[in-house]
Amino acid sequence: MKSISFTIYLLLATFTQSIAQSIDVAKIDQLLESKIKAGAPGLAVGIVKNDTIVYERYLGLANLQHQIPVEAQTRFNLASVAKQFTALCVLKLVLYNKLSLEADIRQYLPQMYPQLKTAIPLKTLLNHSSGVRDFYDLLSISGKPWWRQEGLDNEDALALLMKQKDLNFTPDTEHWYSNSNYTLLAEIVAKVSGMPFPKFAKQLFEDLGMPNTQFCTNYMQVIPFQALPYNDWGDGSWQQYPMMTNLYADGFLYTTLKDQLVFEQAIQKAVTQPNPLLSMSQKPIPNTRIQDYGYGLEISPINGYPAVHHSGSTGSYNAQTLRFPNEKLSIIVLSNNGNLWSGGIAREVATQILGHKKEEPTFATRPEQVQVASAPSDLVGQYRSSSNNIIRIQLREGYLFWQMDNNNPRKLIQEKGNLYHWDIDEDWKVAFNNQPDSTSTVVLYTKTEQPEVLKKLPPFAPSDAYLQACVGKYFSAELDLAFTIKLSPEKGLIFKREGVKYENNIEVVQKGELLASDYKMSLETEATGRVSAVRMTYNRVKNLRFEKVE
Repeated sequence: MKSISFTIYLLLATFTQSIAQSIDVAKIDQLLESKIKAGAPGLAVGIVKNDTIVYERYLGLANLQHQIPVEAQTRFNLASVAKQFTALCVLKLVLYNKLSLEADIRQYLPQMYPQLKTAIPLKTLLNHSSGVRDFYDLLSISGKPWWRQEGLDNEDALALLMKQKDLNFTPDTEHWYSNSNYTLLAEIVAKVSGMPFPKFAKQLFEDLGMPNTQFCTNYMQVIPFQALPYNDWGDGSWQQYPMMTNLYADGFLYTTLKDQLVFEQAIQKAVTQPNPLLSMSQKPIPNTRIQDYGYGLEISPINGYPAVHHSGSTGSYNAQTLRFPNEKLSIIVLSNNGNLWSGGIAREVATQILGHKKEEPTFATRPEQVQVASAPSDLVGQYRSSSNNIIRIQLREGYLFWQMDNNNPRKLIQEKGNLYHWDIDEDWKVAFNNQPDSTSTVVLYTKTEQPEVLKKLPPFAPSDAYLQACVGKYFSAELDLAFTIKLSPEKGLIFKREGVKYENNIEVVQKGELLASDYKMSLETEATGRVSAVRMTYNRVKNLRFEKVE
């Protein structure tokens, strides 16, 4: 009997070694060691191949104050990578016929959006097609970002969402990522299961063999072997990022690399050992338009290979899960170093193992014909995209620049004629079609998406009367927030939120459209020209209405 057991052990050891040899461990070690300097916050990286853990590496420090290294027992915050586990909790109840993906969420949470007649199917929360506004961005608009609020919890988030009278869009028509979706899902799980969501999730983790994984519901809670989050903001010194929130389900799941690798093994084994819960969780949600995002996971190619993946970033924590189902390969990266990008590291590791599968795009990546060169000054102006973004083409010191909203402008390098590319990436090509009338366009080409045509807008010079009509006080009951627009002889229009110290200059982008920092404002006007309201769009919040009250 002992001889048989020893033989089996040798066979397993030989099998594991052969798999590991197919991965160049030395090159991956070298790659990871180049990311972490001595005395820096750390990194944990693991690889599962063919159901077997073939690589684990721990680098850097979990605690800078006490110089504690990252080790196997170190627990990291998964950030948004946690969403796949919240989705698993939902899917578990679906398989038990306790929840329906097609059911309107008001069937479980009748207090949400009672004024809306449009159905909000449960499935649209899972794949971010619900139109529910992101409460983090709502807080930012209010001048109260989440990281400044001690003890902010799910009840606070739900209370803010209950004030919302509208959605960003009709459910299942667009894909706009919103953390609020997963806060609502946690509430639904608690309502249907009859137990607090963190407790329900803890049972799931125990069933999956993940004893060191848990949602944190109180920022004062002691988490054994917790890696603390750090950033170097550019002065060469590390600072600990404050984490004073009690939020959970959209993130704030603490776990070890080992627990995540055990989960990846279970995902891979579900291919040959039937497990409906895990198998379904890796696929798109049925009966929905959104096919590239499923149960808390993105479903899109990486390096030319079909992949299931998700990234996460909260404060200085960042994480990445990256699965290649056909290759039975999973890569996990966890970090407490805000100066690293786990997603980029995971892709570099994947490139070391798989390389790039060259696939010709099914769409044009550059124009077939290029218009003869126009004077750069003739190309300057504003262009509107199909998604209603406005791109400004500016001329500075002889170079054209591409700028969306108030993002950093990108210098355009001329290739030939009216064809340019971004200075930081030659794959991003910009082709101008300059016309003497109002039909001028610019087309953006990339290697990852269909070409996008932007139409040039006629120039608009606001009159003094137009600027004066914008002046006033505006109020949103959905945020309980007011802001003022005033007119300065020196600075023009100025935007100031109540309770926020600083103010922002306003740019009149087009007739009826203003831009203050990252806040886009569309004006609602009466026949007399009086501005009656402003619709604000900011990140994952769209068309939030502020009524003019003064």
